[in-house]
Amino acid sequence: MKKIFLMLAVVFGMFSAFGSLERDVDFIYKYAPVSDLPLDGAYVTNNCKLAAIARVGAIEKYPDEIYLDYVLPYSVIHEDRDDWREEFRERFLPLIEGCQNNYEAAVKLDRTIWDIINVHYDTRRDKARQSPRHSMRIGMASCTGISIILIDACRALGIPARLVGCCWTTIPGNHSWVEVWSGGRWRVLASGEKEREDDIWFLDYAEKADASKPETRIYESRWSTSPEGVYFWKTWEWPRAVSDVPADDVTAKYAARSKYAIVISPKAAQDSEWSEVAVKLAEKHSSEADVGIIAATPAAAKASLASEKPRYVAFVMMPDEFNADTILELKAIMRNLDDDPFDDAIWGIVTGPDATTARRIASSNMPKVVSVALATTGVGEDVVPGPVAVLPDCYPEGNWWIKRADGTLEKGVNEGEVASVFAAAWDEFDPDFILTSSHASERNIEMAFSRGTIVAKDGRFVCCDNIKNLEHAKALKTPTREKIWLAAGNCLIANHIDSQDMIMSALSFGKVNQFVGYFKTTWFGFIGWNTWRYFRVTDMSLAESYFAANQWLIKKLEDQEWASDFEKMGLEWDKDATIFYGDPMQRVTMPHRENASPDEIGDAPYFVIFPDSKRKRPVDVDENEYEVFKADDFAIIKKRSNKQ
Repeated sequence: MKKIFLMLAVVFGMFSAFGSLERDVDFIYKYAPVSDLPLDGAYVTNNCKLAAIARVGAIEKYPDEIYLDYVLPYSVIHEDRDDWREEFRERFLPLIEGCQNNYEAAVKLDRTIWDIINVHYDTRRDKARQSPRHSMRIGMASCTGISIILIDACRALGIPARLVGCCWTTIPGNHSWVEVWSGGRWRVLASGEKEREDDIWFLDYAEKADASKPETRIYESRWSTSPEGVYFWKTWEWPRAVSDVPADDVTAKYAARSKYAIVISPKAAQDSEWSEVAVKLAEKHSSEADVGIIAATPAAAKASLASEKPRYVAFVMMPDEFNADTILELKAIMRNLDDDPFDDAIWGIVTGPDATTARRIASSNMPKVVSVALATTGVGEDVVPGPVAVLPDCYPEGNWWIKRADGTLEKGVNEGEVASVFAAAWDEFDPDFILTSSHASERNIEMAFSRGTIVAKDGRFVCCDNIKNLEHAKALKTPTREKIWLAAGNCLIANHIDSQDMIMSALSFGKVNQFVGYFKTTWFGFIGWNTWRYFRVTDMSLAESYFAANQWLIKKLEDQEWASDFEKMGLEWDKDATIFYGDPMQRVTMPHRENASPDEIGDAPYFVIFPDSKRKRPVDVDENEYEVFKADDFAIIKKRSNKQ
């Protein structure tokens, strides 16, 4: 009886296909890759007939546009072209008998076909984008090859399926997987891993896809040209490059929606201008996060924060509402929302000497990648693509160099006061990234070897040879470019004492949107320099880099094997000495570079920030070689000492 039904289905399918066969063949030819031309007419016609038959016998019905792009095509990406439809239908159709929908059938296929065809995941495969017959011949395939087989198996049975892939942003490498059309939507399937949609390891990583760079977006393959003209990036090859495979960008679908708590003091909430700061923050991030505004003191907001467990927290505060003691109180609150000793969110203070400054910070959509740098500590000329001015804090005294927009270098040693070079670069380049070290206070920042100083005076910055001699100080030009500032080694520069101190002048006059610095003295510099290390080498934002440095410090203090007693003296000093000013969810990064491996960050360990998710969170390293520490929302990966 079953054979009779199948024969009737085939006959009916061929009859139904006759009317649309010409359309289907035309569709294949219209969008076929140039590299496939000229196509074998018999091959194309047979492929289209078998696809139409499969659609007739499919478990679920679906519209023509889904059929044309995700059932009809004879290939997925750049794999060799095989004639797989008839064989796969004969071998796999009995496996899905009794399945109620496409997704159930696809899961059944994924859990049974690999032993049948004797293909399993193996990095020793010939190439990533193998065709089904190639993989079946050698018995192994990459995640891409495995996915291609499952997609073809689904399509042979009339189940719409497509390839999805990306390059990771939090770990090295890439991954490919499958989506199947079921119940009127695309559903995720981890091909070759026997995992269902609610238990898939890679979704945590996919949630961190960086949409700001085309090579780290998530793409799904299609046959016809996408309406946006998007093409799949060759995640399966090196070097990464855009392919000629049409695709849709599905990054937003996989992105995690973080929780963002905006805590505004009762006093600020009752002020119409300051209350707008919280509103602007919420408006800016409403499309990417679940934002909540809490009008309460930090202490009163603690219970709510502990309950909601937000990923980001911004404390909106008027300038007369906080000082060093307040910051210490905030640090204690943000480490005690749960039982572990670590910071429980990426957080910062949104403030300014006036509401106008705070609203600018809250509303800012400055470029996500910095391009022009000014530094008072050693960096390379390639630190950013645009101009760079550097006044190194090393010998010989007073040396400096500048890389201009055209790439030419200008160098000087003991030629004039170094502070004047800083001021000139500030005026000429209008940098969007500042990195500083050397002596500082709430009123000034000195150049190395006391070669002049930049002073906060009357709400702006001035340049002079000595803070006690301001009579002939030169005012720095009011910048037009918004910026970020990492004061990696400056004592007290972030300590707020009045509306005209260094931090308030930086936020207002300097148009600084994010500032990491010390509000107490330091001799150890752990947080500042490790923030720079993460920010410089990885693709973490400034806020994430600061978060990572703090968690690393706490882990070293907590574990005797991760820090010596002598080192812990400095760590304790540094633990409560720094603060992040600005919107902690705003992503500003260094220019793109390949993600660092666990060995490339220097003395700091590799660090992974998990997205907001209750799914399991793997870390893909050899735990014989690396020690892995996992907390609720991050992992620290440290090379084992016996391997160093």
